[in-house]
Amino acid sequence: MRYCNPLIAVRDMERSLRFYRELFDLEVTLDLGWCKALRGGLTLQLHFDRIAGFPEEQMHYRGNVMELYFETEDFDAFLRLLDSHPEVERLHEPQTFPWLQRGIRIYDPDGHLLEVSESMETVARREFAQGRSPEETAQRIQHPPALVKQWYERWQAKADALISVCGSDCRQCACYGSLCQGCNACEGRVFHAPEGCAIHRCVRENRHLPDCGSCSELPCPIWQSTRDPSFSDEAFRQNIAERIARLRRAEAE
Repeated sequence: MRYCNPLIAVRDMERSLRFYRELFDLEVTLDLGWCKALRGGLTLQLHFDRIAGFPEEQMHYRGNVMELYFETEDFDAFLRLLDSHPEVERLHEPQTFPWLQRGIRIYDPDGHLLEVSESMETVARREFAQGRSPEETAQRIQHPPALVKQWYERWQAKADALISVCGSDCRQCACYGSLCQGCNACEGRVFHAPEGCAIHRCVRENRHLPDCGSCSELPCPIWQSTRDPSFSDEAFRQNIAERIARLRRAEAE
């Protein structure tokens, strides 16, 4: 025996398909006419009364005893999408639940209740970024410590991968995620340096070091020559201090 998927009754298949496609990017994966399966497992059923064998007048929509639950890594982006669909009825406005997760509940065209919330791993990552330990985070978000520790290790590994050899945090760069996936990912061949980053080339190809933190000349003249021209002298000094601090933390760990 295995559980397969949820099935909900709909009155207008095309209207429901449009709703789930435009708000949740769920396309049809199996079309059986009155019955259509969507990506992710949700199934829409037209004429459910006939299939189940009871009178149509016994069909009761808008029964608030269950909900379909969706998670997103970008809750703010979903809210912007939802704002572009003013016809969608909301049970409540966005709120933060006691376990620090942000979410909203809305109705689909047939009155089925849906919750859309940010993933709990996203919530945990926000806590980690504020300097909280896995133990503190587990208590604050009301989740098992072992699970939160797994999330922390995954978050830490990704964070480490986005600290470049010079100590820059690629997540702070406006180009990250669009024009570039990070200095380590492209091995220093960033789009604005066709021949490759001079610092990356020095560290990895010339000195064969893991990063600048292992170099006795830190910060070296190459750091000065690759200075962001938009930085003032004070901003550049602060930038160097932050980069060195990241490299030192990585060494300590």
